[in-house]
Amino acid sequence: MSSTADLTLHVLRYAMSRLQDADMNALSVLGLTPDQASTLADMTFDELVEISRLGHLFIDLQIDADRFDQLIERARGEVQSRQVQDELLRHQADARMMEALFGMTTTDVARRRRVLGLPSQPGRPRSPTSEQAQAMWDAWRAAPKDLPDPDRYLHVARSTGASASAVYRLVAECQHTLAPTYPPAKTTQPVVDLVHHQLGTHLYSAGGSS
Repeated sequence: MSSTADLTLHVLRYAMSRLQDADMNALSVLGLTPDQASTLADMTFDELVEISRLGHLFIDLQIDADRFDQLIERARGEVQSRQVQDELLRHQADARMMEALFGMTTTDVARRRRVLGLPSQPGRPRSPTSEQAQAMWDAWRAAPKDLPDPDRYLHVARSTGASASAVYRLVAECQHTLAPTYPPAKTTQPVVDLVHHQLGTHLYSAGGSS
């Protein structure tokens, strides 16, 4: 059997399986009517093989090269995004962070954590010391600016040993406190001291859980 006939046979058998599942939409996409699919289902294997040899007469299989290239890039982007999501969860990103960055629900986060075999997170993280907070902020500002935010949070969490959720909250509070002058010019007073002075323990008052 030629490669074209072999591919045609797979298409016909796929159509038959869709008929068994009553997936009429799939049959319509293939261009088959339910009656035609039923006729295929009643054919013997030898008959299917024979009609598959004539596939070039009734099936036009063609790849849209431009769209295929676009889908390849999309697939790669989706895989990379999932990898970053998993790494953030491994670095203790909480549900609020994952919702803001990726639109994930609490259920999505809990399911992904179970798949990754991660333990449940504590209800409320400890507030970092001023030195730890300053180290996170300095690492955030020093991180490559062309990194997407999720990758940048992960970069800071890895480099400082802090949880991803701690980095996310601190950066959000610093940017809010300094707006609209963010990023700030050099100052003799550490920026995180400004945040602690103005907000006190509010930085982690909301806690986090997933």
